[in-house]
Amino acid sequence: MNRGFTLIELVVIIVIIGVISVFVAARISDNTARTRAFHDELLSQVQFARKVAVAQRRPVFVRIDAVESLLCYNAAGACSGIASPGGQVPFRVAVPAGVAVDVATFQFDALGRPRNAANVLLPAQLVVNVTGDGTYPVTVEHETGYAR
Repeated sequence: MNRGFTLIELVVIIVIIGVISVFVAARISDNTARTRAFHDELLSQVQFARKVAVAQRRPVFVRIDAVESLLCYNAAGACSGIASPGGQVPFRVAVPAGVAVDVATFQFDALGRPRNAANVLLPAQLVVNVTGDGTYPVTVEHETGYAR
């Protein structure tokens, strides 16, 4: 009466568990990386918008919808765009599949202060959430326009 597993059975089980864990880890890290990468791109774009507004002494609008984020000189309609550091006009960041972002339109004035689309100073900080595998906020401070 033998009880227990043979060495071959144990090795086969360990190999199966290893293969499954590799696929699960790759899937999880890919979605997390995609969400975090978009968050970082959006944060960089918002910081760039503030710098352009101050440098050019004119309002710069950040228009975020479900598919993309644009930097424009106008709040609505056809985007009179701002060039990205790489030269793309308008500066556009696409929302990747599996990632969602809060819809928002706001502007930075010539002093780098954040305002809503109606040109009213924001009474509190603005938070735009990027959601995928986790939620990552992009926060714009209402007094300074600093984005973090």
